[in-house]
Amino acid sequence: MADLKFGNTTPLAGNIKVGSDDVSRIYQGTTKVWPSSISGYYTAVFCSNPNALARPFSASKGLDANGNEVDLTEIFPNGTVVEVTTTGTIKTCVTITGFVENATPGSSKIYTPTMNDFSDCTDCLPNRSYRAVFCDTDQVVYVSGYYAFSNRQPIYIDAGEYQVDDVLLARSDAQSIGVCVQITAVGQNNDSTLFFDDDGGTYPVSLCNQCINE
Repeated sequence: MADLKFGNTTPLAGNIKVGSDDVSRIYQGTTKVWPSSISGYYTAVFCSNPNALARPFSASKGLDANGNEVDLTEIFPNGTVVEVTTTGTIKTCVTITGFVENATPGSSKIYTPTMNDFSDCTDCLPNRSYRAVFCDTDQVVYVSGYYAFSNRQPIYIDAGEYQVDDVLLARSDAQSIGVCVQITAVGQNNDSTLFFDDDGGTYPVSLCNQCINE
């Protein structure tokens, strides 16, 4: 299979876009040139004990929510948080520390639903957070400054992504009901219980008028 490179680098999934939409596949004629097949394994540490190495796990195969094996088509960067499993039943949260190419992986595989909802692995997430208040009650909460959702899909956010007085939706996981919050302080170091969701950039909206109109 051919391999697409910019210079000497093969781009990660999500790094090639048409407008704001991610490109999922590139073909040269009928030959897929990106993403290429992955051969190798990841090294990682346990979220519960970052000083302990987890067993290596496959970079090419994962398990879906039904326990079926699925292909993985991107190489995840160091620091990515995933759950790994050998059976699909018992899952362990780990942080990826490295990728070893063209090597035989271990028996563990990424539990792919975690790629769409990292909130099961909050022990892995750094404490960088925003202080915010619920628009309807003024209760203080802390929202992750490391991960967020966009249309319920997980994204990384930069340290300065949002500012004081910004109004956003926040939720505890990908499926929970969103609530309106307003940021009151940035650069916090508290454990967070919520994640921002910009809902594709449509907030603030009338749903959050109690914040916007104050």
